[in-house]
Amino acid sequence: MKQFSVMSAAATAAFMIPQAALSQTEVEVPPDGLRVRPTVRLLYDNNILRQNDDLVTGEQDDLRITPSVDVTYRRQFGLHQLTVIGSAGYDFHQRFEFLDRERISLQADGDLSVSGYCHVHPRARLNFAQSNLSDQGVIDGNTQKTQDYRIAVDCEKPYGFFPVAAVGYLNTSNSASRRRVFDIDTSTAMAGIGYSMASLGEIRVTFQYERFRRPNADEAIDDLPDGAENHRAGILFRRAVAPRLSWQLGANYFRTKPRAPGIADFSGLGVEARAAYTPSNRLSIRFDVDRSSRNQSNTGATYIVQTDFTLRGNLKLGGRSGLSLGGTYSRRLFKGELQLDTPLLRRSDRTSAVFAGYRYQLRGRLNAGAEIRHEWRTTAVDQFRYKSTSGLLFVGLDL
Repeated sequence: MKQFSVMSAAATAAFMIPQAALSQTEVEVPPDGLRVRPTVRLLYDNNILRQNDDLVTGEQDDLRITPSVDVTYRRQFGLHQLTVIGSAGYDFHQRFEFLDRERISLQADGDLSVSGYCHVHPRARLNFAQSNLSDQGVIDGNTQKTQDYRIAVDCEKPYGFFPVAAVGYLNTSNSASRRRVFDIDTSTAMAGIGYSMASLGEIRVTFQYERFRRPNADEAIDDLPDGAENHRAGILFRRAVAPRLSWQLGANYFRTKPRAPGIADFSGLGVEARAAYTPSNRLSIRFDVDRSSRNQSNTGATYIVQTDFTLRGNLKLGGRSGLSLGGTYSRRLFKGELQLDTPLLRRSDRTSAVFAGYRYQLRGRLNAGAEIRHEWRTTAVDQFRYKSTSGLLFVGLDL
């Protein structure tokens, strides 16, 4: 079965408390059909509030139980295709009951053949869950709602030049009254031209415009308009070397200009790189690098310059079991901090994580798995420094 990525490759405005990467980052989508899987996930986290052990006392661990229904659907309609991946559940916490709330995710992707080589790719993504507590200056039970809509058009040909374009809109809103000042609207437009040659690969030159706005921040801060505009020009090269190795490497120049006159502009080099290596049918390795300017909810920064590294390996141990190993590293530079919920300036931080997971098909329709994850953040500000170890078990039944 084909692996389908749930998360968008574009930077999103918020990060939720993660499910296990094994069960949530990638799912198996049937080539054509519907799959419904009731699933129960048990997550134990020894620092679920993401607090610094040197600054707080008392119990910080918690057990979260999430019964849910996971759905995947893929259907071919002539030359068109629709893929839907979704999950609806509810988090029950044993200790911190104020974090109990719904956990809903839905992503729908279309591939519409317009004419000849031209395709339209609409995408809609919804995510409702507890907001990431590691970025909150004050801990709140808060449902963060993300709506992400995108339409991309390309006329990719096996040889020659072709146009590409995309527009998108992303909205992040918060349910807690104290967090609504962090609501964000992000609008994106991209246009470019590509060139393809079978013996060379594919090259794309693109120009992108992004606009960040916090509609409620302008009311909270007098005479200081929040938001920024981001301009990006770049080149992307893609190549597949036989079926075992595929990679892409992109570089761009970006410039971020805040609306507020007292906040400095920023310009620099952006990177978008990815490599996937499959030496055998049992083993696959993937490595991703990204550096860009973006906006994130619940941090209070006008914009963030972020660099991400991700390494992940998947190994099939047999016909019914698989092992997953990986790690992530992220570095953020906070620009134009508005100190909306804390007087502390974050300036920068580094977050690292390692994880290992195992899944097993118990019977024809019954699947189970486990994952352990260790995550830590380093920063000059004691309040936002933490480390956390978590373990997850899940059982799902295909109907």
